[in-house]
This record gives sequence, C-alpha cells and structure tokens, in this order.
Amino acid sequence: MVEGKRRPTPQGKVILERLEELSLSIAEVERRTPLTKNTITNAIYGPRLPQRKTIEILAEVLELPVGSLTRPRAPRRRGPRSPTFGAWLWRLGNLSLWIGLVGALLTADFLYQSLKTGSISPAVQITHFAVILILLTQLPRLRTTAAALDDEPVGHRIAFQAAGDFRRYWGAVWIFWLFLYLALSVTAALGLLPTADTDPGTATRWSVVVLNLFQNGATVLLLLCYEVVARPTIEEDLTRRRLLPTEAWLAFALLVSLLEAGTVLFGIPWSTQQWFGWLSGFAQGTALALLVGRMDSKYVEPPTVVIALLYLYAAIQGAWPVFQYHYELMLILTFVALVLKCLLFLFVSWLFDSRILLFYLSRMRALDAEVREDRSEFLGRLQ
Repeated sequence: MVEGKRRPTPQGKVILERLEELSLSIAEVERRTPLTKNTITNAIYGPRLPQRKTIEILAEVLELPVGSLTRPRAPRRRGPRSPTFGAWLWRLGNLSLWIGLVGALLTADFLYQSLKTGSISPAVQITHFAVILILLTQLPRLRTTAAALDDEPVGHRIAFQAAGDFRRYWGAVWIFWLFLYLALSVTAALGLLPTADTDPGTATRWSVVVLNLFQNGATVLLLLCYEVVARPTIEEDLTRRRLLPTEAWLAFALLVSLLEAGTVLFGIPWSTQQWFGWLSGFAQGTALALLVGRMDSKYVEPPTVVIALLYLYAAIQGAWPVFQYHYELMLILTFVALVLKCLLFLFVSWLFDSRILLFYLSRMRALDAEVREDRSEFLGRLQ
C-alpha cells in the first residue's frame, strides 16, 4: 500500500506533525538515527507497536516527550498569541515605559536649560543615573520555571538555562551603565569632563580612564549576551560550553583600561589617550549591533522601526568620542541616547515577558544543529 493512502496511528500523527514542523523527511530521520526506514514507517503507520527503544530515539530526534509517542494525544491546543511589541509596550501598568518617558522629559528640560547657559548641567547625567537605577528594579524575569520543563524535551530545558544566563549578563550590563553614569554625574559636578579637543588636566584624564573602564565592562557583558543568542553555549547534559570564560573577557577589558591609565601615568600625550576613547566607543557600538542583529529574526518578528532605531543607537555609541566636542550636536544626541537606551531595555523586557526569547533560543539551537549539514548537502548537489 502506498504510504500516502495509509492512515497513521495516533502516535504516527504526532510524528508526522512534528516532522512537518521541523521540515524533516523520513529519510532525514533515517540518516540521523540508527533506525531503518521500515522501522520508522512502522512506528507511524503500524500495524505493530514500535519498541520502546524506537520510541525513545524518535522522541529524542524530534524533541518530543516520550509520553507523547506512547499514548494517544489530545487534540492540539493553541495558546493565546504572544503580544506584539507595540501591544505589549502600550499596555496599562508598563512601569518601564513610564520611567523612560519621565526621564526623557526631564532630560529634555535640563538640556534646554544647558543650551541657554552654554554648559551641560550635571542634572542631565544625574537623570540618566536615576533612570537606570529605577529600571534595574524592573529587570525582566523568566516567567517559566525549571520545574515546569521537567517533562519537556532537553532542547527546551537548554533554552531555559541559556535564557537564565542571558538575563544575568543583561542585568550586569545595566549595572556597569549605572556606575558609568554615576561616574559621569560626579565628574560633571566637579567639572572634570573634557569640553574641547585640547590637552586637559591630569584629573580630567584620570576621570576619562574610569569612564572608559565602566564602558568596557558593559561592552564585555553585551558580547556575552550576544554569545548566548548566537551560539550553543549549553551542552546536551546542561553543562556550559565556554569558549572564553567570562573572567577572561573582563580581564581583557581591565587590561585595556590599564594601558590607558599608563598613558596618564607616564605623561603620554592626550591625543594618544583619545584613541582608547575611540576603541571603547566603537567596541560597544559593535557589541550592540551584533546583539540587535541576532534579534532581527523571523523567530522574533520585531518591528522594523525598532530594529532600525536600535542600530542607530549602536552607531551613536560608536561615534560618541567625536560628538562630545560638538556642543549642540552633543545635546541632541544625549537626549536621543537616553530614549534609545530605554527602548533597548523595553525591547528585551518584551522578549522575556512574552517568552519569545525561550522560543528563539530553542529553535535557533535546532537550526544551528542542522544548517551545516543542510548547507553541505545543498552544495554537494550543486557539484
């Protein structure tokens, strides 16, 4: 009998649905497992019940609970659709949105006053610091617990653990930014920020070293966030795969700051130290662009305008060392940077609150496992 005319068993319907979801064929499953085509076909269409070992192998390759292939499954239930970013953003009770709006309005007022006085008020940096401090109380949380995933495929548990790593790194990014703006507030109040492309005093140069140190720390954590969403960082046994330990990344950032401190300690000209500012700015802009680029995925479906604005934020961050010497332009971009920083916070919060980040991490891991083989097979056929 032709397979297309045979009726699958209840378990077979589950297998066929999953094969369709993953865009897999029976031949592909045969290549990935020790099962033969006849064994797989029998598991789908019967008439004999498949052996327990066959069920376990199929459940593993299809990322299904074993129980779903040992008993008939109830009709598939579709949960409510996850809210779009726009719907989530404007819902009542979104405290992060109101924090960002109030902070932006206060910053705009202080910058307007600064435009009239000819110098930036320390209140601008203090407002940035306060906004970041309050946003830290609203850090996104995982709304799924590890216990709820005990009966789920290992891929789901890996995604949950990776999301937990991402959240820790993401929180650390904002802690570094908090200390950065605290340092900016202090140095602005003391008048130690460089205001022109001239050789500043020693105290000002040391303040720049401290500022770049905090910015470099945030850059390292952004790169770690990128690693979590870009590469498999969790093994099948739920242990972490660490290509370069976190401590090594932080040590590298510290080394760069020590080299910059050496330019001050040994009296090397200010023009040389400025290169460290460029390096710090472009490094963070690159890290932001890498992270935003991974989120521009069909598995996330972010609004195009949001992604474009976040790329703009990465560009502003990279070119900040040159903007700080153009007063009017710096006033505008200081306001824009705060707004876009809040937008970035809201966007990541939406990924957590809607559980889209878990879905993304689960699906991207499966895709990463298949894409090299599929590419090799495709290129082989072209040969």
